Amino acid sequence: MSNEQKKRRGLYLNSALCYLLFAICYTSCDKNASQPPSPEIEVGQNDKEIERIAENARRALPTFFRNLARPEEGAGNFYIKYPLIADDGGIEQVWLGSIHLNGGVYFGRLANTTKLMESRKGSSIIIDTAKITDWMYIQDGKIIGGRSIKYLLEKIPEEKRKEDQKKILKMFE
Repeated sequence: MSNEQKKRRGLYLNSALCYLLFAICYTSCDKNASQPPSPEIEVGQNDKEIERIAENARRALPTFFRNLARPEEGAGNFYIKYPLIADDGGIEQVWLGSIHLNGGVYFGRLANTTKLMESRKGSSIIIDTAKITDWMYIQDGKIIGGRSIKYLLEKIPEEKRKEDQKKILKMFE
């Protein structure tokens, strides 16, 4: 099977991902604002590319945290993608905003209400950096990091991508 065929067989994202990304990228002027990302995306437990993206994101965390602590002009909208584990063992990937360091521990605020547990938008979460699966911020209109977003959007066949999805992908260029 060719790479193009594999791409075409990829999973389709629902429109909530687009609204998530636009909320993160465009509606907030505050560098740590929490927006309502609420994508419902099914990713296979054994998706090797998602695993690779998570490993690379963790390796690059010093870059993220350095930019968070001392953002350059034009940088903002800092988010961490993080797994929450429900009582029933289910895992939900969420985006955390308002990332801050307090007493040597990182905290973030849920940018959405979860489906698997009672956590609500704005709830404070202690971040175990070993569990971070992605991170992103916007620098001068370009997405830095956010490789899981790019990967999932690229799985949508080009002819089926909505205009806002195409615009988001261009923010990675």
